[in-house]
Amino acid sequence: MNRLETEALLAFVSTLDQRVVSEDVIESWHRILGEVAPVAARQAVEEHFANKPDTYLKVGHVLQGAKKISEKKAELTSSEQRALEEANWKGSPQPVCKEHSELITRCDPCCDILAWQVEHMSRDDQHAWAVANLYTPESEWVA
Repeated sequence: MNRLETEALLAFVSTLDQRVVSEDVIESWHRILGEVAPVAARQAVEEHFANKPDTYLKVGHVLQGAKKISEKKAELTSSEQRALEEANWKGSPQPVCKEHSELITRCDPCCDILAWQVEHMSRDDQHAWAVANLYTPESEWVA
């Protein structure tokens, strides 16, 4: 917040609790709230008066409230961004086992074979062996 935004915030606060706002008060609050987003500070003030009307608002209340609001906003933005990214993910087709007609990752007997009987092979060799011996043709794999 710049000094003018701090002054506007305190003018808003003074309309709610009739406090006297001096230049010293504005300067003190500005030093403490300098890194706070003005919108978050305003929301913190509104939440304070809505939820704690009998508690005198102090600059620390605004600082803590704005921090919580900013964290929630960042979390929501991150969550929304993650959802957008995940919506664009494309799954790889999953192999289906010949014998049981199940996704290979859900077929315990076939997983046991892969885990124990071909463990000495490299990953590429294991895959080649599984394609030849366990999996249905790739056209039948589930996307």
